[in-house]
Amino acid sequence: MSQTVQLSPEILQLQQDIAALVETVGQVIAERDEMLNTVKPNLEAEYQKNIGYKLLERLEAEIAARRYKRHIELIRAVINRQESIEDAVIETQLDDEFQEWHKKLHAQYQKVKDAEARLNNLVSVAHSDAYKKLYRQLVFKLHPDLHPHQTEDEANLWYRVQQTYKSGELEALRSLMIILDAQNTPVELPSSKALLEERKTELTTQIQKIINTMSDLKKHFPFDIAAELADNDWVNAKVAEIQEQIDQWQDKCTRYKAFIEALLATKDTQVH
Repeated sequence: MSQTVQLSPEILQLQQDIAALVETVGQVIAERDEMLNTVKPNLEAEYQKNIGYKLLERLEAEIAARRYKRHIELIRAVINRQESIEDAVIETQLDDEFQEWHKKLHAQYQKVKDAEARLNNLVSVAHSDAYKKLYRQLVFKLHPDLHPHQTEDEANLWYRVQQTYKSGELEALRSLMIILDAQNTPVELPSSKALLEERKTELTTQIQKIINTMSDLKKHFPFDIAAELADNDWVNAKVAEIQEQIDQWQDKCTRYKAFIEALLATKDTQVH
């Protein structure tokens, strides 16, 4: 005849504390991951939509001005060597020297296009809520911080969950939950006081660590300008500030271009 093991009130309290901490860990993990995988990309997209296109214009103007200036230097070097000016040769050298600048230009252009695509394809509130709820359930069942003794299959499944979560595929995430439910077995808490206290400390530390991480994230881009992005006056002021810089670069372009034309006409080597 089997006997039921009676746990002490202290052990039962520890188990209840751990269950509550596990719930909290799951919540803060899901909140942190939402910050990184949803909120952050959305804020970055808003920034590119409202300001990034101006940064692209500024970069285009800056590259043009720097290229004109370098063009002047190359022409003067040819004149100083008393050689004939071959425009095609100079243009080829400029193309080579400005490859990295044009890579930066392409990267900024891609940011603006990606932002436009993301904002045009934001999921519905219902889809987003279902997605977050499902991911949180998977966190409770699979996250290594909550299940430190995972099997290899569980670790691989958690990796798939993370990749699917980042892609935003609700049906794929549901499929992973079905797979998990089919193979998952309940985890029993230990009855050893020492082990329970150790687990409680681990979970408490983990909660604080995640909270600190989220607090630190909020101090950096794009979280640090979330409120400003929702302020039209701030956005307009920022755009106006960048436009002033664009005008300055374009003014340099005009002056450098005129100097190049004069230089080619007179071979004047005087710097203005």
